[in-house]
Amino acid sequence: MSAKAQAGCPQGQEPITSCEIKGRNTEVFACFDDQIATYSYGPIGGAPDLFLSETIEDVDFEPWSGIGKAIHEKITFYNGDYSYEVGGGFDRPFSEEEMLLPTRRFGWLDVAQNGETLNTLDCIPETVTYGFGGGIYDAKVAAGLEWDDYSKTWRPDPNRPMAPPAQAPILIKGTDVGMVEDCLPPEEFKLFGINLGYHVADLAKLVPPVVGEVITGRGLEFERFMYDGLRMDTYQGAIIEMEATTPFWEMPSGIKVGSTRGEVISILGRVPNGAAATSKKFGALVCLDDRETAAEWYVVINFGHDKRVQSISFASISP
Repeated sequence: MSAKAQAGCPQGQEPITSCEIKGRNTEVFACFDDQIATYSYGPIGGAPDLFLSETIEDVDFEPWSGIGKAIHEKITFYNGDYSYEVGGGFDRPFSEEEMLLPTRRFGWLDVAQNGETLNTLDCIPETVTYGFGGGIYDAKVAAGLEWDDYSKTWRPDPNRPMAPPAQAPILIKGTDVGMVEDCLPPEEFKLFGINLGYHVADLAKLVPPVVGEVITGRGLEFERFMYDGLRMDTYQGAIIEMEATTPFWEMPSGIKVGSTRGEVISILGRVPNGAAATSKKFGALVCLDDRETAAEWYVVINFGHDKRVQSISFASISP
């Protein structure tokens, strides 16, 4: 959310990192308490031009990897298509000579739109405040989360007190024409009880009826039905494609729009073949015993610039 606030951290919060921006006469603050993280940017000592806040559970904080001479961390706030990444750090000394030298501090503010950098602003080194250790990392752990360094996202910690029982990984390694290929069981190809092959005449049992429309350019037998956050394309009355864009339409395993990449990997059990832990999309086929007699389905899970599921698409390779 956005609002106006006073310069510096809101009352009761402490800075994750802050600095004055080189050549701008402006300053940036990323602050937190045990519930909320905040971002503010504006003229030095004045009311900010932009103020954002996120819950501790949801805020995108990336801790230091533990590699390299420079210790640095960053936190990113999202406002629609835009993101504001605030980073800070310092060089750790490795020799007695370096210990006698002033500590080199650094920081930055990266502004992006849909993941594409629009501007990177450097901090004036001597104004950088950054306290490594504990802080917001401990606050996120206290909220029941753990850091997944492979996906660069947070996910629920299965070892936390009162955590629900861990479910078995749903991604299966199947063999197709001599190749190892990841697949999902057929029961996962559902969104709020609606699955591929479901007949449009039965939709009223699950959701209010909506009039469909013929899809231009695909022939008169293709018809599209739209619900709030769900698109369904049909062929001869049966659903052959679905796309969910809101959290309501979740898969039986709990994967839904808004899930972090780390949460998805945890549910799947691993990263699907052909993807990396930081990929913008994961894909998998349906697990079938007889591909010659059964329709072949596949799922594509798309991630947005905030590292969370943006959409889930199911489709049949042939109607």
